[in-house]
Amino acid sequence: MRKTIATAANVLLLALSFATAFAQEKEKDKKEVKIEGSGNVITKDVAIQSFDQLQVSGVFNVVLTQGSKESVKIEAEDNLQQLFEVKNEGNKLIVDMKKDSHFDSKKKMTVYITFKNLKSMDLKMVGNLASEGNLSFGDLSLNNKSVGSVDLALNAQKLDIKNKSVGNLKLRGKADNAVIKSNSVGSIKAADFVVQTMDIDNDGVGSAEVNAAKELKVKESFLGKVRNAGSATAKRINKVVI
Repeated sequence: MRKTIATAANVLLLALSFATAFAQEKEKDKKEVKIEGSGNVITKDVAIQSFDQLQVSGVFNVVLTQGSKESVKIEAEDNLQQLFEVKNEGNKLIVDMKKDSHFDSKKKMTVYITFKNLKSMDLKMVGNLASEGNLSFGDLSLNNKSVGSVDLALNAQKLDIKNKSVGNLKLRGKADNAVIKSNSVGSIKAADFVVQTMDIDNDGVGSAEVNAAKELKVKESFLGKVRNAGSATAKRINKVVI
């Protein structure tokens, strides 16, 4: 009798184990279902609140503009629009994609972001970011960990860049002061970005071309040389003030 009960218990445990494993596998399969893009591209307006910080991550391109009213528009295939997540957290606007998203887009996806005033950008994208028109900032902090290029035309009082990307960083415009800490794979192309004073630490794989008019402090690596197109004499130092 005891043997029969033990055997039944073992069978029940085995059945429960198989059921659990099957449920887990089904859940895994559910998560890994790939959505095929329909090919029908639409543009969707997303309601947002005011923000002065921007955090972007996901597999898409971004076009950044400045205007009198903040807005977000998503250009993507109609059945992939559901994968985007846009939300405000305090003064921060977060543009992301749903976790465990598996999709095959037949068309490029682009998020158009218009801001009024912006103090910081945190980028963790797989895609390119470009500005449309000239952007104006007070002090701007840019933390770039993207795979893709960043191309910005801007005027700022102070620009603080931490760059750990795979891709080129291109800057045009002017600033009073810039501090750049780069550990990226890709070049910094800022010969058309005129800065009065600059501190730059280029410890990445790729050259940096800058334009400092009055003062330039440089820390560079063997694979990350810095060239100045401006009139300031470069002062080589051991540590950049970040």
